[in-house]
Amino acid sequence: PLAGMDQAVDEQLMRLKGLVDSDLGRSAGNLFGEERFESVKTSVLSIAFAVLPQAITAWLDPDRLTPRWEFQLDMLALDVLLFGLTYRYAVREGDDNPMQRLGVLSAFVLPRALFLVELPSECTPAPLSCGPPIGYFSWSMISQVVKQLFIGGVTLGAALYGL
Repeated sequence: PLAGMDQAVDEQLMRLKGLVDSDLGRSAGNLFGEERFESVKTSVLSIAFAVLPQAITAWLDPDRLTPRWEFQLDMLALDVLLFGLTYRYAVREGDDNPMQRLGVLSAFVLPRALFLVELPSECTPAPLSCGPPIGYFSWSMISQVVKQLFIGGVTLGAALYGL
């Protein structure tokens, strides 16, 4: 099943590449400037590969369609857009440094995962203490971080695949 999906995605990307390489695509590149046009393409691909699948799966489950979910999806779109642009400028064609690629990916996945952690009610401030095992992080917080790291890694990994 994944091979078929991979082939379908590749066919769509080749169709888009054909559009970009057409007279219309070259005209748009000339009108807006080549660098700016490449940035727009990067942004569109990032969002298409990372955000659209999440939106489609949520539409299949109407219980997930809440204002909070919609806001988080909008912020994810912004995050993915910035990730795509940053990745485009940080990692150029011919760069074969896997640590640089991982660093750019981590710079977006880790803060997003930590930001989405909901503190348990037993947390106390100054200094922050939320219980075992670490004090600063409780077990429930650690499990939320692991879950969000996975979701963020998959989401931005999908955007990375599109780039």
